[in-house]
Amino acid sequence: MNIESKWLEDFLALAEVRNFSEAASVRNITQPAFSRRIRALEQAIGAELIDRSQTPVALTASGRIFRVTARTLVNQMVEGISHISALNYSDGSVVRIASAHSLALDLTQLIQAQFSDEIRPMLSVDAMNVDEAVDALQEGECDVLLAFDNEHLKLAPYEHIEVGHADLLPVCAVDEHGKPLFGFEQDDVPWLAFTPTSYMGRQTETVRHEVSLKPVFLSSMVDMLKLQAMNGFGVAWLPDFAIRSELVKGTLVVMENTTLIRKIAYYAYRYQSRLHPSGERIWSALKKIAADNPLNTDKKSIAGE
Repeated sequence: MNIESKWLEDFLALAEVRNFSEAASVRNITQPAFSRRIRALEQAIGAELIDRSQTPVALTASGRIFRVTARTLVNQMVEGISHISALNYSDGSVVRIASAHSLALDLTQLIQAQFSDEIRPMLSVDAMNVDEAVDALQEGECDVLLAFDNEHLKLAPYEHIEVGHADLLPVCAVDEHGKPLFGFEQDDVPWLAFTPTSYMGRQTETVRHEVSLKPVFLSSMVDMLKLQAMNGFGVAWLPDFAIRSELVKGTLVVMENTTLIRKIAYYAYRYQSRLHPSGERIWSALKKIAADNPLNTDKKSIAGE
């Protein structure tokens, strides 16, 4: 198989902008020459990588998988040149991570804690809503995805690690006596709800059939709902790992009805194709985090049971 490195860079440019003319301009060649190089790459691989029937063009299923491979190969070349040139700012490979908002901070810190300052891989972390993060992996726009349970991503061509579990706890602020501001025995309890189309929204939608709730605020962001709850505007279902300090300080309290707790699991996902060395090191770090399970706390102590 004869594949030129410039073809890989051409393909990555096209995968980014989804337009032959723009990609050719980025690569500083004419569009006809650029198109020929993409065709040559497809012929060398033996598969169509670009769906030209759409506007803008899209990656085929093979193209999405190959995007990860192409980026890995380019990164490995950069890494090798960096070593030869004795460059020492990193190993030459940036690990691109797409993450659900609520997982990004804690998991990024845990990943970095697995390495010393001298050998820590460079991370590029994009925090976004869960569905957008899943799309980023499926489109080959990231090396690793940090998100929640997704049956589709547990099948080939993907690989996954179950990193940990969490409880979505119904919480609210307290009054001057340290008692919950709200109780589920009330009618129309003000509900600080996740956007219904979000992952968390889908997980908590069933609670409205068990208690009387009145949505008063919607957001897909955990931190936004936490702030609203701390300000006394209603009840929110929040992941335990995001409210540890607030529960310890007593600024938030778990509501008494523990049957309303919803359990979730969170995962790391990737394509099965091999990543560049830094990407594989991050994947190994995630395996260690999963084995140690540092984010899985004693649920009874958090829920006050």
